[in-house]
Amino acid sequence: MGQDVLLTEQDNALIWLTMNRSHAMNSLSFDLVDAMLSKLAEIERDDSIRVVVISGINGAFCAGADLKTMLNDYAPGEPDILDRIVDLLTVVRSFPKPIIAAVNGLALAGGMELMMCCDLIYATDTAKIGDAHANYGIVPGGGGAAIMPRLLPLPIAKHLLFTGDFVPASMLAQYGLINEVVTEDQLRPTITTVANRIAEKSPIGIARTKRVANESLDKSVADSLRDERLASRDQFRSYDYNEGIHAFLEKRKPVFKGY
Repeated sequence: MGQDVLLTEQDNALIWLTMNRSHAMNSLSFDLVDAMLSKLAEIERDDSIRVVVISGINGAFCAGADLKTMLNDYAPGEPDILDRIVDLLTVVRSFPKPIIAAVNGLALAGGMELMMCCDLIYATDTAKIGDAHANYGIVPGGGGAAIMPRLLPLPIAKHLLFTGDFVPASMLAQYGLINEVVTEDQLRPTITTVANRIAEKSPIGIARTKRVANESLDKSVADSLRDERLASRDQFRSYDYNEGIHAFLEKRKPVFKGY
């Protein structure tokens, strides 16, 4: 039996999902995508997990789609690898729990698209990131051209899209795409510290805040403010809101339960 294509490790309220296809720079195959979708569905139902980290094994984050599968003979209506990758990216982008990308090496094409779906991005100082689709005559299908210009200045996004260049993570950090660039030995402890701080917060409050923030990019300011007020009122009726107020008045640390 072959090795697991996805490794999982839970550390209290944090879970690490590590793509494990080192022979292919953790490129996205059918079995890896299916494993990630299945695990994320399980995590969504597990109240003990509050933060997810996605990373890759052996010095690569993800090299995008496994191009060998692009040549498969698909039956009419059968989902191809791009369909399945889009399914994964859609789930990651809208996942109710915070997802952190731990970019420990190359993040290319669909790997960069996966990275951009995450809420927070931390990278090593040796990581290289690029769209890379243009290098193979491929038009991005998972958000490269549609999402990148929302996260980077348009000329920078176009440079990556048109040239296929791989650039240092530190360059993209200058434009705000990456939260922090650290040495390889500091990547995990840095993320663990941030994730533990997030895990202490109200899970339902974080989920509502994440949804409002994500959807604000496609709405007018007025519509976003109305959406935010509705989410705030919903939170007002929650156990966590009541716990937070009482903890403040009683000068103690709140213990949130996620409802």
